[in-house]
Amino acid sequence: MEIDSLVRALSHQSLLALESSEQLVTDVLRYAQTHAKNREAYWYHKRLLPVDVGSGGLRTSPARVLHELGVATTLLTASPLSQVARHWAAVRHCATLTRTNRGLLALTPDANEVVYHHKVTQSEQLGIGLALVVAKHVLRRQFRGWTFHAVDAEVALKAGFVDGGGAVESVSPTKKRPDYILLGHHATKTRRRMKIVILECKGTHQSPSFLHGQLARAAVQVEALSVGGRHPPSLMVASHLTQAGITAYVLDPPGDDELWSGDDAELDGLLSTRPEDRFWRPRTATPADIRSEQPPSGPPVPAGAAGTEPAEELPPGAPQVFDVPEPERGWFTQILTRAVAATALLFAGNSATAGEYATPRQRHPENAGPQPGLFDLDPAWATSSATTLPLPNGISAEGTRHRAPLGGGRMLEVFRGVESALYRDLTDGRISAYLRNAPTLARRLPPLSVDGGAYSYGADGTVLVVRIIDGSG
Repeated sequence: MEIDSLVRALSHQSLLALESSEQLVTDVLRYAQTHAKNREAYWYHKRLLPVDVGSGGLRTSPARVLHELGVATTLLTASPLSQVARHWAAVRHCATLTRTNRGLLALTPDANEVVYHHKVTQSEQLGIGLALVVAKHVLRRQFRGWTFHAVDAEVALKAGFVDGGGAVESVSPTKKRPDYILLGHHATKTRRRMKIVILECKGTHQSPSFLHGQLARAAVQVEALSVGGRHPPSLMVASHLTQAGITAYVLDPPGDDELWSGDDAELDGLLSTRPEDRFWRPRTATPADIRSEQPPSGPPVPAGAAGTEPAEELPPGAPQVFDVPEPERGWFTQILTRAVAATALLFAGNSATAGEYATPRQRHPENAGPQPGLFDLDPAWATSSATTLPLPNGISAEGTRHRAPLGGGRMLEVFRGVESALYRDLTDGRISAYLRNAPTLARRLPPLSVDGGAYSYGADGTVLVVRIIDGSG
């Protein structure tokens, strides 16, 4: 595929199939029941329910998936090449998704032919972007007028917990913790409300039955966080990736969903103070934490049956539980809202201001060794690309861009940023104003691109642009 066609294809609206059913719940429970004989963590899963995903699937685009992936993984990069790595999140997968002749979102032939170990990375990364697109679609249906922002769960936990809230390791209890916390915000003339939804993201190229193990594991991971002794609601999304079409399987473990509420003055006061790190420790789950669950019908799946083993099995032993005390709901609201602000600023390339929203432990993780902290100032060559990008309808965005030569005097440009007025809210420390104003961007969205580029606008005010330009521009 020529590069021009590839970039244009990023904007093509395609149908992402959604599936959620009682049969899916049964299949996942059967997997958990079978494997709990050897992995006790499976006894600690949440109660599972199917989700009302509507009919006809979800219309989205590859650019939308890459945009969600780029924002969500912004906080995972801490290195002297962090700015390039954040652009790379969009570039490396720009040739992986396409629209089939039937209008379905699918893998490209090239993406479908990568070798196994690359497929694992690809499915994990695309699984994140697809899960966020699906989760926000489901939550818009459930909670009209709410806007949800993704916060990396590790970043949030680092501020409150020691000896367990550190960096993700390949073999550790972190495999029993969730991927993201979706912070929901709703504003009326007199009230502000916050809620959280725990999100676990999965993806695979293997057979659909492989997803049963992934979702069984996810049901344990989303149970790892409690606030005031109660577990927030969750969403589990596992995407089946094929060249014929992509299907996202969704389950909805219920929970208590209100985190904080108050008026504008109360929220302004809460967010104007800087939260300190806490020094709690996660606890090991006990039999009292096991949720009673109806047994699945039919015979259990034999352990080790084809297509039933997840790529990463749960570690032995009971999972850890991260309990945020009831009196600390305000503190947790501060941590999450500031992480939202830091994520948006880092996405736009402003690591210096983003660091002001982080706690000391978030900036410099314990036992980090010689590695730079997550919010360490990027080198001068990385920040020199800061720019303002004019957009249609009089909108502009502040951010950073990366350009790669294509030959013939042309360049591939990737721009990541935040709408200019919202960007100023964030750089001036007005988080409350940013949360209120971000959803209004959707009402001022420009029309489709006229230059052949891919433009994606988020309800959080972030903007992703991938386009081909004249090298002299």
